[in-house]
Amino acid sequence: MLSSLYFFLIGAGEEKLTAQSASVRDYLTIEEAISSLKVPGAAAPLADNPGVSPELPAAFRPPYRSVEPIKLFDNLYFVGTTAVGAFIVDTGDGLVMLDTGNGDIDASMMVNDMKKLGLDPSMIKLIFISHEHFDHYGGVQYLKRNVCPEAKVAMSLTGWNMLQTVPLEWNYIGTRPRSIDIYLADGMKIKAGNEIFQIVSTPGHSPGCLSFIFPVNDKGVSHMAGVMGGMAVWPTQTETRLYKSSIEYFSAIARAAKCDVGLFFHSTEKDFASLRSRNTGDPNPLVIGVDKFDKDYLQKYRDRYLEMLKSTNLKPY
Repeated sequence: MLSSLYFFLIGAGEEKLTAQSASVRDYLTIEEAISSLKVPGAAAPLADNPGVSPELPAAFRPPYRSVEPIKLFDNLYFVGTTAVGAFIVDTGDGLVMLDTGNGDIDASMMVNDMKKLGLDPSMIKLIFISHEHFDHYGGVQYLKRNVCPEAKVAMSLTGWNMLQTVPLEWNYIGTRPRSIDIYLADGMKIKAGNEIFQIVSTPGHSPGCLSFIFPVNDKGVSHMAGVMGGMAVWPTQTETRLYKSSIEYFSAIARAAKCDVGLFFHSTEKDFASLRSRNTGDPNPLVIGVDKFDKDYLQKYRDRYLEMLKSTNLKPY
C-alpha cells in the first residue's frame, strides 16, 4: 500500500514537473510558430506586382562557378555559388535551409550540391529567409514546386509586408515567395528536430533583415554559430545608422549565446580553404571563440559601416 502510494506521488510529481517545464520553455515548435502571429491581419495579403521583372545583375546570372559544396560541422553544410549561398542544418529530424539563392538555377544547383553531400533535399522541413532581397528569397518557389512542397517557409513580418508594396526593381526583383507559413520576430526561438534557432532582428541592410544563432557540433563537441543577415550598407543616413546599431545589438545577443562560429551567406572558397585542408585531429578553423566572434567576424561588418561614413556617398540628414 505504501509503495503504491509512493509511486502515485512520484508519478504525480513528474507529471506536474513536465507541465511546468512545457509552460516555461522559451522556444516554439514549428507548429506553434505557424500559429504565433496573434493578429493575422498584420500580414499583408499577397500583392501580384504588375509588369515584368528586370533582368538579374550580371554577377547573379549564369554562367558562374558553384562553390564546391562542403560539410562545415557534423550537422551543418554549405551549398551555393560565387554570388550567394545557403546553409543546410541536419536537425536529426529533417533539414533546415537558411536562404535559397536568387532563382531557379541557383536553387537547382544547391539541390544537386546537397545530393553530392549525401543529403536528401526532399527532407527540407523548414526554410528560413534572412531578408527580402532577390538573392535570398529567389529559390523558394522552385524548392516548393519541385523539391520539398511540404516545407514551411519563414521570414520576418516586416520583410513579407515590404515585398507586398515595393516595385519590381533594385534588390526586389525576380520570383518572390507566394506565401509565408511563419512570420519571424526578434527574440523568437524555433525548435526543429534537435536544434533550436534563435532569431535576431538586424535591420539596416533591409527593413526586415534577420540574423540567426544556432548550435553546431564538431566531432561531438558543441559550438554556437551566428550568421549576420546582410552585408552591404546603403548610402542613406537611416539605413547606415540602423546597420551600425544592428551590429552592436547582434554582438550583445551573440555574446550572451556564446557564439564562437561566424558564418557568411556570401561565402567564397577563401572562407573554407583552411577547412578543406584540415588534417585529421586538427581543430575546426571555423571555431574562432567568443571574443574573436566580436573582434574579427563582426568587425568585417563594422568596417563596411565605417567605409560608408568616410565615403562621399552618404548625404547629411
